[in-house]
Amino acid sequence: HAEDEHHHEEHGSLDPHFWMDIDLTIEAVESIRDKLSLLDPDGANIYQERAALFIAELREVDLEIQEMLSALPKERRYLVTFHNAFGYFANRYGLEVLGFVVHGPEDQPSATTIAELVENIDNLGITLIFKEPQLSSHVIEQIAQDTGTSIRTLPSGGLNEDHSTYVDFLRAIAHAISE
Repeated sequence: HAEDEHHHEEHGSLDPHFWMDIDLTIEAVESIRDKLSLLDPDGANIYQERAALFIAELREVDLEIQEMLSALPKERRYLVTFHNAFGYFANRYGLEVLGFVVHGPEDQPSATTIAELVENIDNLGITLIFKEPQLSSHVIEQIAQDTGTSIRTLPSGGLNEDHSTYVDFLRAIAHAISE
């Protein structure tokens, strides 16, 4: 891959959420495998083996998610979230991030951004928007009330008891979008 084709802008900087794209995660796994193999040649076979197993699992879940999300109708292919964390995931699976309340979880929402989101949601007939469990849901709840949309929780904070592996985390995101 050309390095530049994976870099998504996030307010003038690179989007740090590369793990939301399985291809980028595979590149990271391969890089870690190669570096560990150089540092520990005696363990190289184990690193190769485990990386191959994990990459196979990633490719399998990638196909599963593609299948799960490919049948979504147009109005369900838009994501409206609290913060800008799903660009790589959306691009990978043919979705579009219509908007988000803030770029980063530490940012404050602006009235202009919220008004634009409400207008876009109404114009496109979007019926579902997403909150994130570890972030404040007040603004998302207000947007849902203003637009008559439903709210669903989109996992974004990492692993927990509901999804204790990276693969389960990706599945949980896809399930939240597709249900």
